[in-house]
This record gives sequence, structure tokens and C-alpha cells, in this order.
Amino acid sequence: MRTAGTEGKGKGSPVALASSSSGGTPRVGGTLVVGEYQEPTVYDPNHQYSWETYRVDRHIYESLVGEDLSKPSSEGPPPLIPALAESWQVSDDATTFTFKLRHGVKFHDGTPFDAQAVAFNVRRFHDKSFEYYDVKANAFMKAVYGDLKSFDVVDDYTVRYVFNRPFRDFPRMLPQGNYVSGIFSPEALKTWGQDGLAEHAAGTGPFRLVTRVHGEKTELARNEQYWGPSPYVDKIVFRPITDDSTRLAALQAGEIDILTRTPADAVQPLSSGGYAVPESTGADLLYLGWNFKNKFVQDVRVRQAIIQSIDREGLAKTLFKGHAMAAYSILNPGNTAYDPAQKDFAFDPDAARLLLSAAGFKDGDISFTIATDEANQPFIEWIQRDLAKVGITVKILSQEWLTYTSNLPHLSDDIALASMEWGFVTPLWLRIVYQGYVVARGGKDLLGPELAAAIDVASVEADEAKAIPLWKSANGLLQKQAGVVPLLTFTRYFATSAKVRGFNAPAQNWYDLSRVWLTT
Repeated sequence: MRTAGTEGKGKGSPVALASSSSGGTPRVGGTLVVGEYQEPTVYDPNHQYSWETYRVDRHIYESLVGEDLSKPSSEGPPPLIPALAESWQVSDDATTFTFKLRHGVKFHDGTPFDAQAVAFNVRRFHDKSFEYYDVKANAFMKAVYGDLKSFDVVDDYTVRYVFNRPFRDFPRMLPQGNYVSGIFSPEALKTWGQDGLAEHAAGTGPFRLVTRVHGEKTELARNEQYWGPSPYVDKIVFRPITDDSTRLAALQAGEIDILTRTPADAVQPLSSGGYAVPESTGADLLYLGWNFKNKFVQDVRVRQAIIQSIDREGLAKTLFKGHAMAAYSILNPGNTAYDPAQKDFAFDPDAARLLLSAAGFKDGDISFTIATDEANQPFIEWIQRDLAKVGITVKILSQEWLTYTSNLPHLSDDIALASMEWGFVTPLWLRIVYQGYVVARGGKDLLGPELAAAIDVASVEADEAKAIPLWKSANGLLQKQAGVVPLLTFTRYFATSAKVRGFNAPAQNWYDLSRVWLTT
């Protein structure tokens, strides 16, 4: 039995707990404004998706386990730390996880956090006999809890999860930004219902939800009863500003303090103008997933040729001005199994043409659509030009984020590829990609049983030292089959005004704003 976690941080003065790297004595007060590049989805831990949503609601809801987001990206994936659990034990076979819960914690609605509250949360998406079981929540959480054998309340402040097979990555999955295990108040769900919880979010986090105006803003206020260090700022306002130039202008005009997804053209001017544009390589990755129902995609030679036709280095250096890294593996640089030497196919248009000819296709024979959200349309246009050079005709279907993502489960046969920005620090990410972008899109048989078996073996290996090479081996098989199209990773994702202090961009897809403060 392995034990992890400590008593964790306690309640304290925000000034006394300041980091020496924050740039002076922190100032308490003020309103921090964040410019998001997408409209968030919903503030319900078991219904939400997208990083811009989780960047908001991770400050409202907390999981049993957290991540130390104060670590710079150069130090690799953020270490796991206690959150609503003070400590946890993992059985030697990595099937049983026992959590000792934190005492004295209250939800934002004043109700107590305890083992029964955790049980209510788990039963919502796992126990079909439960009065408040929710089919939608079950679908969202299945990737993490689909193999859960049992959940038990050991005592008022101890809970135990037992899985059918080893699940070494379970603690790491708890604070992740999809399949969110944030704990909500049972009373809030009872009062507002399954769909009403998002508008009346009640967690235990350092900030509480004040208001959400769709398309305009989300406002959070400091949780004065927070169990941990009190946040520095009084309020955080998240503003969705989907147009890059408008979002940049808002930062330069002082209307926002933190900008998400910094336009590549703006990095140098901002840096020279007194703004901070921290260099970091997180778990984020831009990539394309196949729609295996498309007749052209079903031929591995076509998939390989398409990858060989895309100048990823040129994309990173030209369109993204060198503020991105070309990606040749779905295991992103922030992933514990990332290996820069493990690459799929080099840029080689001549070899691509030979493959297409061997598959029986002439110039103009292959024509399909690539679907994307509006933010990623520019790089799809780059790919459109690259593929035209080898005789492939591409149409682009571009939609705003919420419309685009709602249509992803229902891709028409003429769509061959769809863009996505995602990534995890755990190599379990490879299984998520396989299930979500291969199996769910009709590619399991096309990519063969060897890949499926390799992913299954890696998934249940309890020893991390043994698991990493297994994941690399499975990744090699995915690459050989051209099972996904990695494109690039951003290296300058956030920008902050000169008055922002304590902001850190970790090797993760989100941040901790409770430790951020503003100068006058």
C-alpha cells in the first residue's frame, strides 16, 4: 500500500503566504479580468468540457486531489497535492484508492463537505439506482469511472474507490479539465436540478460564482470562508472575446489583465511594450482527428500521404512566428511519456504523391472537407494549401466553438478530418485519443487489434517505470497507422499586463488565479 499527500495547506493570511517570486509584497483587493478566446460551456463538473470552461470552474469546484500549479513548465507536469483529501493510499495493484477527507470544509451554500457529499457526487454519474442519477453525467464521466467496481463510505471522512483493473493514473485524472471530478454541493443539485446546477454552481473553491451572462462575462468573488489561503483579488471577471484582434486590443487598452491564446504576431510587440508573455510548453496540442467513415480516410496510404503533405515546421515558423513547436506525436511535450525522438512521418510531398499514386489516385481524385472551430481556421487554410500541392482538394467547414463541438459526434461522411486543441500530462491521454478519435469514429478495425491490445496493456500497468515504455510502444503503432494528425504545441500561450503579479503558466492547460495579485 502506497501513501500520498500530506495535511496540505491551511487557512492563512494571503500576504504571509506570498511567494518570493511574486514580485514584492502582494496587494489584497481589486478585480482581475481575463480575456478568454472561447465562450465557456457549462459550470457543472460532470457536464462541462473545454479548457476555457475549466480555467473558470476549477476556481469554483475542487477535487479530492489537486496539482501544484506554481511550478514553471520547465519542471514538467505539476506534482499532485492534497486538496479536499488530506492524504490518500493506493493499493500495490493500483485497484483500490482510499482518501482521508479534509475536515471543516463548507460548500459555498454553507452546507458541509464530508464523505456523504462525495458519495452523492459519485452516485450521480455511477449508480443507476440513485434518485439523482444522471445519464448525461454518466456519459461525460465514463472515461474515468467506466471501470469503477465499487465506491464505499468508510466513515464520515474516509472514502474508498475500487476498480476492476489497475488504474494507476486515477489520482492524476481527478484534477483534470475533462471528466471533471470537482465536488459540488448535493443541496445545490437537489434545489436547482441536473441542468440548473451550472447556473447556481456551489463548490468549495477559493472563489464563488456571482453571475454568468452568456456571451458577455462570468464573475467570481472571493470565498471568505475558504479552507485554504485566502485569494488576493476580490473578484475575477472572465470575458469571452473570440476575435484575436479585439482580445488583443482589450489587453492593450487595459480592459483585461490576462489574455488567453496570444496571437503570434503580437508576442514581440507585447514583450517590448512591458507585457509579460511567458514561454511555456504545456499539455496543449493542436491536432486533427480522422472521420473513418470517409471513404478516402479508410486507406492507410492516404492517411500517411496526408501527414507527409503537411509542412508542420513551416506552419509553426511562419503562421505562428516561431511561437509554437511542430508536433509529430500525439504525446504532447507536457506528457510524462513524451519522447522528442518518436515521430510519425516527415514532410515529404514527393513521397506523398507516390503513396497516393500507389493507392490508385490521380490529382483531383481526392476531395473532402475539414471541419474546424473559428479560432483554428487559419491553420486549416494552411493545410488546405499544402494538400492542394499534392492534388488533394479540401473544403473548410468553420463554425463558432459551441456549435462546432456540438456537431462533432455527428460528422457527415464528406468530412475527413476535424480539428481539436487538447492534451493531458498523463500517457493515459493516448487511450483517450484512441477511444474518442479512433473507436468512436469507426476506425478500430482499420487500425487493427495489435494497437488496441497495446493500449490495453499499458493502461493497466501499475508500475510507472514499466508503463512508460509500454505507452511509447503503443504510440509507435498509432503513428505507423497514421491514426491521428498531430500538428503543433504553443509556446507563448498567455500574456499579462504589467500590473499582474504571481501568474504562472505551468506545464498544464490551466492556471491558479488564487495566487495572482494586482499592483495599483
